[in-house]
Amino acid sequence: MMKLFVIILLATLAFVKASPPCLGCPTPLEDEKGFEKATNLLKNSLAKLAAGEGPNYTLVKVNSASEQVVRGLMYKINADIADEKNNTKTCDIEIVNFQGYEVTFNCPKEPEVKRTHA
Repeated sequence: MMKLFVIILLATLAFVKASPPCLGCPTPLEDEKGFEKATNLLKNSLAKLAAGEGPNYTLVKVNSASEQVVRGLMYKINADIADEKNNTKTCDIEIVNFQGYEVTFNCPKEPEVKRTHA
């Protein structure tokens, strides 16, 4: 009886470990492909915003990124970005892709900035 219990317990643990992450939960983009995806998305957004109403930032480095299914896809990126004077700061950037892009910048000691682009 104890062997059966142990077998069932191990099978349950293996199933839970093999199950995909919950739907709608953030998924860290930790591998090279995921980081490349986040980097390209952020570079594209920064270029489109700079060509429009701004802000005018350039990407220095992506520190971390995650992807989440919401009403489209939401990317949360922590990155080092440089302003027009080449001052570098670390910001949390949220990009929501749903009928266009909504980009939100949260940088230390600065007001939140929200912009949209196609």
